[in-house]
Amino acid sequence: MTDPETVDAQVPFTHRVEVHFYEVDQVGVVFNAWYLAWCDDARLAYLASRGYGLQQAMAADALPLVRHADIEWLASLAAEEHAEIHVRPVRVGTTSFTLRHEIHREGDGELCAVLTITYVAAGLVERTKRELPLSLRAALEQDQRQGATDVVS
Repeated sequence: MTDPETVDAQVPFTHRVEVHFYEVDQVGVVFNAWYLAWCDDARLAYLASRGYGLQQAMAADALPLVRHADIEWLASLAAEEHAEIHVRPVRVGTTSFTLRHEIHREGDGELCAVLTITYVAAGLVERTKRELPLSLRAALEQDQRQGATDVVS
């Protein structure tokens, strides 16, 4: 796990994915829903790198759940290609935060999709909105000020 205090602000947090054959539809491009699944994995890796992995979220009873997602498709990805998902916070609130996910084709770097996803912290038992834990909020705010950060996961 990366120490949030020693993160290089010049390098975007990047999560690498491989496009699998089963993720491709009959047209030969990645089916829409896989972009959301990839971003969910990227979000989990990003938050874990900030000291707020799944275990910490469950212990704090403040699990970030998707509230809203905007997706813009710009180019397609095909089976056996690889993509890099750059993640950065663009808004941090009291109970929610918004991450921008830029999906680039590995190799030529073409921007294939941009997903802007808002997450709300929710208690697991009551399924109600919770305040973001202070440590998570501080890490998100720091990354937002610095323009998002970290290495390939």
